[in-house]
Amino acid sequence: MEVPDRSRKSGTIDLDDGEERDMAAERSRPRTTIDSTVLETIRRRSVTTRVEIARELGVTPATVTNAVKRLMAAGLVIEAGHARSTGGKRASLLRINDEARWALGCTIEPARLSLAAVDTTGALRSRSVLPLPLGREPATIVETLRQGLDLMSARDSLSSATGIGFAMPSTLPAELRTALTATTAELGIPALETDEATCAALGSFWSGEQPEQGLTATVHANSHLAIALLQDGAPIQHAAEAASVLDHVCIDPNGHLCDCGMAGCLNLYAAGSALVEQARHTGLAADLDVNGIEESVNADAVLIALTATRGDDRAEQIIDRAARALMQAVWPVVAGLGVDTVVLTGTWIQAAPAPFSRAATQYARDYGKGLGRPVTVKVSEVQPHPCAVGAAVLALKSFLSTTGD
Repeated sequence: MEVPDRSRKSGTIDLDDGEERDMAAERSRPRTTIDSTVLETIRRRSVTTRVEIARELGVTPATVTNAVKRLMAAGLVIEAGHARSTGGKRASLLRINDEARWALGCTIEPARLSLAAVDTTGALRSRSVLPLPLGREPATIVETLRQGLDLMSARDSLSSATGIGFAMPSTLPAELRTALTATTAELGIPALETDEATCAALGSFWSGEQPEQGLTATVHANSHLAIALLQDGAPIQHAAEAASVLDHVCIDPNGHLCDCGMAGCLNLYAAGSALVEQARHTGLAADLDVNGIEESVNADAVLIALTATRGDDRAEQIIDRAARALMQAVWPVVAGLGVDTVVLTGTWIQAAPAPFSRAATQYARDYGKGLGRPVTVKVSEVQPHPCAVGAAVLALKSFLSTTGD
């Protein structure tokens, strides 16, 4: 029986229906999407060839070649020698031009402003931490941001920055948020912002603390106790920013009454103010001269955490209680969604990495026996914490996603 020939001539290339559909799909894909996808593939693979990119993305070599030409013309991709010969002409190796552009990230805490810069590959280039006076007057914070940007641009002009990401605390006044973005606009730097937890998760992931594949949870403590989820390194977007906040998750129905009207909310056990309150009850606050005023809560919590690392029993018990409370709040997410890795971040958490990690890991062991899989728990080692790095990554990814416009 003769099998009908379902291929057609297109120039000198015989194409079957599937190949024609694939090429039609490539032609319909926006050039921006193709370029940014190729650029991200090169970044992730460090060094690769056009053929390897085409094979991984499932597109034609011509599509990759054209995208690479545009990326090289923009100075974002360069050739870096040749691959080993397989009998024919050696393929050129491609890599990101890490000196081409850079991105900035900023996060604001009660006592300090942190800046981080990453290159086009996402690698950390530099960071700067500047103190903020109590009260945080908008004009003072804006001036501190300007000073920080001057320090960060000592190596390269701000004109080569792709943008600045802000990890904005939800408690930041609206007029200050407006003033910060107006300042960067005046300097010609595109600005974007998102919540602290998402930035912390991205900063931790891009610093190599989280696996490239799988579902991970990052718990961040600062203006709020919040959680952000990454799937294969990409944020899982929630419907609203408040959806990630854990402050009023009930962990003890018979606990103390919260300002929200419910009992036993997480913030009564694991927020910075909770650490200070517990230190008062044990006499530790008096020994450390901790006053607990709102402007100094973060600094006071850091001091308590540092005291725990020095072996003070009272401080260790406070940290142990906070870590277990955090794990209790996030454990339904870990168990129900199949989270592989939990990363704890935030100033006072990272000030006492060993006590926090010890308590959180023990909680995972105690309650993870029925899961049938291990759950890795760690405290981030990105200093001062990964928010600013993640905010810079956010700005970089925004730029890469529009490459080719």
